[in-house]
Amino acid sequence: MQLDIIKELTNIGGGNAATSISHLIDKPINMSVPTTEILNYDEIFEKIMPEDKMVTAIIMRMLGGCEGTFLFVTDEAASLDLINMMISNGIEINEELANSCIKELVNIVVTSFLNAISKMIDISFISSIPLLAKDMFGAILSSVYIESEQYDNSILIIKNEFIYQGDKIEASLYFIPKPGVLKKLFNKLGF
Repeated sequence: MQLDIIKELTNIGGGNAATSISHLIDKPINMSVPTTEILNYDEIFEKIMPEDKMVTAIIMRMLGGCEGTFLFVTDEAASLDLINMMISNGIEINEELANSCIKELVNIVVTSFLNAISKMIDISFISSIPLLAKDMFGAILSSVYIESEQYDNSILIIKNEFIYQGDKIEASLYFIPKPGVLKKLFNKLGF
């Protein structure tokens, strides 16, 4: 039941994000209904992505009464597809512009998700500015996990697919909560 509620919240947040991105780039963007799971740390490397895969990751922190870290992860090909989706044809893409585009995309996705939760439980959330990292998936996830003082094995995984011009672009959004945060959120939702 709790996962169904989170799935519905991510679906609402994803729909809002797709609408915002569509308005920003003036092109239709859709997002599939997200796959939502709570996995333990070791299962992520078995089911989602190998530890040694090189990825682009955007890190955003959720601050305030409910703290945690959002980690948006794509492989290099999906990252380039997302950047090309955000930039109009004819504009020369340099590294600074590419990084800025992917960070803004993630900022929209995370903020839309937080706004959906905020409306349901009447708590305001604050998010940090997005930070970009390129490294092996295991190194990035481990760093965020340790920094979050996480001793619980539960990590909320939201797999999204952006659908742009008929093509699917896969990305994963991970939420690594500070200890006790998921329980606090579920309590606020009445569970």
